[in-house]
Amino acid sequence: MRIILTALFISTLILSSCNKYSEGPKFSLLTRKERLCNNWELKAYSISGTNAFDNDFTTKLSIDKDGTYSMSKTYNAIGQIQGEYSNGRWEFAEKDEALYFFEDSTSKPTHEYSIKELRNKQLVIVEDIFQTGESYRYTYQPQ
Repeated sequence: MRIILTALFISTLILSSCNKYSEGPKFSLLTRKERLCNNWELKAYSISGTNAFDNDFTTKLSIDKDGTYSMSKTYNAIGQIQGEYSNGRWEFAEKDEALYFFEDSTSKPTHEYSIKELRNKQLVIVEDIFQTGESYRYTYQPQ
């Protein structure tokens, strides 16, 4: 009985130490890169805790294993699809707790996100804008 309790205690310590992100998951068989690389669609968006999601806009984010990403924001304006598009490269930073997007070949990231949740079915990232003190929270789900 003592061996079973010891094994249970050790496995609890190991699994709880696997939690890299504040909102989960505690454990995953998939690597961080395998969970991140996907075609995502924005499902929730808030600014400093206030809901700012607009159903009229569709935001899609494609993160690829080769280190590139592309993003599209589209909306219907009087019967015509309008959009903004960006692409570049991405990388993990700060011991895989942050995600950096680069839109050109410079070494300074265009966007710096802290990863709050990284699952194969949900991605939650936050971008803090230090100049304004605002915090942008994005929740994506697979397309």
